[in-house]
Amino acid sequence: MNSALRRILPNDSSLISKSMRYSVLAGGKRLRPILVIIAAELFGAKSEDVISAACGVEYFHTYSLIHDDLPAMDNDDFRRGVPTNHKKFGEAVAILCGDALLTESFNLITKSKSSEKNINLAVRILAECGGHQGMIAGQVEDTIIGKWNKEEKKLLKTKLKFIEIKKTASLIVASLKIGAVLADADARSLKALEIYGKNMGIAFQITDDILDLYADKKLLGKKGSDTGNNKLTALSLYGRHEAEIKVGKYINKAKKALKIFENKSEIFVYMADYMMCRLY
Repeated sequence: MNSALRRILPNDSSLISKSMRYSVLAGGKRLRPILVIIAAELFGAKSEDVISAACGVEYFHTYSLIHDDLPAMDNDDFRRGVPTNHKKFGEAVAILCGDALLTESFNLITKSKSSEKNINLAVRILAECGGHQGMIAGQVEDTIIGKWNKEEKKLLKTKLKFIEIKKTASLIVASLKIGAVLADADARSLKALEIYGKNMGIAFQITDDILDLYADKKLLGKKGSDTGNNKLTALSLYGRHEAEIKVGKYINKAKKALKIFENKSEIFVYMADYMMCRLY
């Protein structure tokens, strides 16, 4: 995956190209592009057929991280163990770098080896899952919620679920569905992957909330925590024990959705189990 990103990224001497390469190649789990590939392979496509789309999804994810780190958002100084883009290149370049990655992400999807119909659908999936009713909606709620009152727990549960689904799960769902539609998956399979991705995404976010406070900051490659910034998280609302129980429940729901794929779903089950392993 990293070699494909290095090949696709612009490599001229311009400041914007340097900024793009800096953040995309800074590391990371590459979870979302991997999901694009394995979802496509589930329906018989080859990885090379969807590698450009997988890179496009990683571009989109990286753009969201660059903007999320900005002073007006989470105001983070480090990401993946190195200075955040705006600390390295300045706020203006960081914003424009995010814009460039966002724009190019759709272009990369159009270079997939699939039918025009499937490519159009894949582009629409990314736009819907990442747009104002998807990831952006979750980002807005996460950003503006500010200080919260624990006495409003019922309302906060609803808000937290909205943030988990929109901010994190939406792009995981998009990754799975993009790979699947490019491989011409049927509607029933797409629905199963959507359920899997939604529950995996929520589990992923809760796990990150827990690690954000309890894991070694050097291993996480960042400083500070959402809890320290008084952000609404599963950890701040429920406590560690209940949050960990919730991770297990969402992982089980995710694996249950895979039953229609029978013995073809081993790698998806493995990835779900890995989510639990991250906590220990």
